[in-house]
Amino acid sequence: MTGTSPIRGRSGDRRRQALVLDPDLPEAHRRAMAAHPEHLPPAPERPAWGGRTGGDVLAALALSALWGFLPLVPALARRGHRRALVAGAVLLQVAVLAVWIAYGFPVFFLACLAVQGIAAVALLAMAGESPVAGYGRRHHGRYVHASMLEPLDAALLDRTVAATDTVLNSPIDRDGLLDGIANRVALPRQAWEIAETLTELTRLRREQDNARSGRVTESISTVLASQEEALTVATRALARRISALEEYAWRTEEAEAVYAEWRTLQDLAEDGDAYRELLSRTVRDHLAAGEVGELTERARHLEESLRHSVEQARRAGLTLLTPEG
Repeated sequence: MTGTSPIRGRSGDRRRQALVLDPDLPEAHRRAMAAHPEHLPPAPERPAWGGRTGGDVLAALALSALWGFLPLVPALARRGHRRALVAGAVLLQVAVLAVWIAYGFPVFFLACLAVQGIAAVALLAMAGESPVAGYGRRHHGRYVHASMLEPLDAALLDRTVAATDTVLNSPIDRDGLLDGIANRVALPRQAWEIAETLTELTRLRREQDNARSGRVTESISTVLASQEEALTVATRALARRISALEEYAWRTEEAEAVYAEWRTLQDLAEDGDAYRELLSRTVRDHLAAGEVGELTERARHLEESLRHSVEQARRAGLTLLTPEG
């Protein structure tokens, strides 16, 4: 990569580990999985009781008791409580008190126990794994999370995600300046191909580690050395591909900086009449015209620089995304 500027993480908090999803996944599932990667399961097997624990049971019993006897308390304690929820709790509270007044304490107590039972079942139904975990099990093998990889491969995945996000979240891509490059389609597919390769590299590295943990004869050592060399060559080749992706992202960042400056000057130039009128009140008209003319000329030169920067980014992208690249 020829640039020295680091690629900025545009997807938010870069402390969150990288995640790459198969572009062919259903869009709704992709969005949910990308928003909550921490809920993706480490294994395809569904846990017992849908992931519900003894703690979930105890919490459901405690909360259901409140819903049965004092429904206003959990409704008001709920963070970001909705008016409809509070209104329903008020009606329920009034109803159980009315039962007490009309039929006495024994009937009131039984009615509250019935409400508690219904609430306990509902709370247990909502406990356990999130829907994202269900998507993860359903689509196991069609996503790669950094936590699934060996450290070296995880670092390469993180670089891939950072570079891809830089381009896809760039204003010059959003505004169509990188025309001719279907970034929204091509880049996620590039990232997925890289992630699949990294998954295979991690699998082979772990196989090697397992083989080295046992009895290693001279013949086995020779084979392992040969395989390790093959892994090194493959890793270097993949790293070069990622570097090309980072080069594209860096060129895009450079063009974006020029684009931001150009747009600012364009906005200032559009206000030229207002500035001309302001200046003409205090200095000669030709001075006012000169000030605005200088601003327009700077915008023209910057536009030429923008065209050059965008063209450099497009060339880097086309080289990356063509079959020969």
